[in-house]
Amino acid sequence: MIPIYVIVIVLGLLVCASCTTLVLDAQQRRIDRQLAIALPASHTAGLPSIRRAQTGSRSQFLHRLVNYRPEVPYALRPAYVLLAGFIAAAAFWFAVSPLQFSTLKVSIVAAFIAIMVVRGLFGWQQRSFTDGLFRQLPDTVQLVTSTVRSGLPVHEAFRTIARDMPQPTAGQFAIACSELNMGRPPEDVIEGIYRRTQVAEYGIFAVTLAVQLKSGGSLAETLQILGDTVRQRVALAARAKALAAEVIFSSRALSLAPFIVGGVIYSLNPETIDILFRDPAGNVMLAYAVTSVVIGHFVIRWMIRRDTAL
Repeated sequence: MIPIYVIVIVLGLLVCASCTTLVLDAQQRRIDRQLAIALPASHTAGLPSIRRAQTGSRSQFLHRLVNYRPEVPYALRPAYVLLAGFIAAAAFWFAVSPLQFSTLKVSIVAAFIAIMVVRGLFGWQQRSFTDGLFRQLPDTVQLVTSTVRSGLPVHEAFRTIARDMPQPTAGQFAIACSELNMGRPPEDVIEGIYRRTQVAEYGIFAVTLAVQLKSGGSLAETLQILGDTVRQRVALAARAKALAAEVIFSSRALSLAPFIVGGVIYSLNPETIDILFRDPAGNVMLAYAVTSVVIGHFVIRWMIRRDTAL
């Protein structure tokens, strides 16, 4: 049997290696983005490089595995997220150690739990980031419309947004202003925000700017229509989440009910529950029950998110 301290040391080294990989890859992507803005005619991405392609494929696989996107500014640093995954795996290991399970199976499940915790924390921060951008987009479009109607250029509207709007919109438009200073057109700047954040409405915003700036016409009226449309979509999304609140509460109640009932039964008759921890067949039944509850909870959450997505 592998000693516990050896497993803890190995997991700690893996966390440190993952943190170093994520930090170095994020720095490399930031440098590549700055070079692409400063030297758009170099076309470095089209040059063949076997070593760069292999490194990129490894980093992309790691990012997909942990659900990490370097373009998103995370409130929690990636190192803290990986540390949370390590703590969850260690907690699971120590919680299951009294049960009669093999070390290999417990290690595999602990690694799976660590990956799921890391993916969940990264996904939660990404959803918070994109939801904030989505909710603030009507005010952003309205500010651009007011600036254009007053006779000022679009560049000044972007600077005003970067200065006056709250986060995360202000941070994205601060990047946009730096790209404007490099000479990129406004529609390409907004398209860059869409590519970084994957908010579909910013893609529509970029297409609207590109068509109006190149073909002429009333940009203010078109942006006003776009702002009204986005505002209706925000209201519809809020209504969908409000209608789904009852289902979300029911799913959480169903997920907590087995643990609450088990605690009540244990307080009344401990021998009924002790067999799940002392007997090998009881251990298997307990693992099956917990796995079923967890899978059911995530399936319900996935169905709710799919039905409420616009």
